[in-house]
Amino acid sequence: MRSTNRLSVLLFATYREQAGCKEVALEVPAGATVREVAAQLEAAFPELTLQGALAAINETYAAPDAVPAAGDTVAFFPPVAGGSGAAEAGRDHLFVVSGALDLEHLHALAVAPRYGAVASFVGTVRSPNAGQPVSHIDYEGYEAMILTQMKRAAAELRGRFALGHLVFAHRLGRLTPGEASIAIVISSEHRRAALEATHAAIDRLKELLPIWKREVTEAGAQWVAGSSAAAETL
Repeated sequence: MRSTNRLSVLLFATYREQAGCKEVALEVPAGATVREVAAQLEAAFPELTLQGALAAINETYAAPDAVPAAGDTVAFFPPVAGGSGAAEAGRDHLFVVSGALDLEHLHALAVAPRYGAVASFVGTVRSPNAGQPVSHIDYEGYEAMILTQMKRAAAELRGRFALGHLVFAHRLGRLTPGEASIAIVISSEHRRAALEATHAAIDRLKELLPIWKREVTEAGAQWVAGSSAAAETL
């Protein structure tokens, strides 16, 4: 008899809605790939369609032919659309929050006498969008993996630029027009590194962070299409 592995499977955004649940304990044949795990899920939940999904194993993006081990957590989510948690290690300050971003505090974290430049970016909910007034946006995310991918982006930036303090913060939950959803603050000894790193961080976080947006307008609600640049989809 072929042995099996027990996995914890997480579903996000549209896939959570299709399956009617967020977490599933699943027994799969030993050696089953991520693609085969997805097929077994689709068989168990007839309304669930995972074609085009991104996957992660233990908070790290995984290819469809990757093989999870017994006890692993496998997550499926749509391409990213770029509770609370936080991670601070030395000069990296990384946050996922459910309340309003304290922009003054985040800016202060990047300031130090030895750094002569501080660059920042704040992304806000806009309205109208595509000609439709926006009532609000619901941001959903895989919080533990958001912090993991923030750490990855921070390490990549430090490999490219001479930086001081680096601050990433993203808000989840319901936001109305004008409210800040993301803040990036970076300091360096000279302005060029801070400015270029901030620009690079905007693009990289949009690619990496497993966050999805459900936009509500007068015409109804829809999940905003995202990017699959971070990994191969199913």
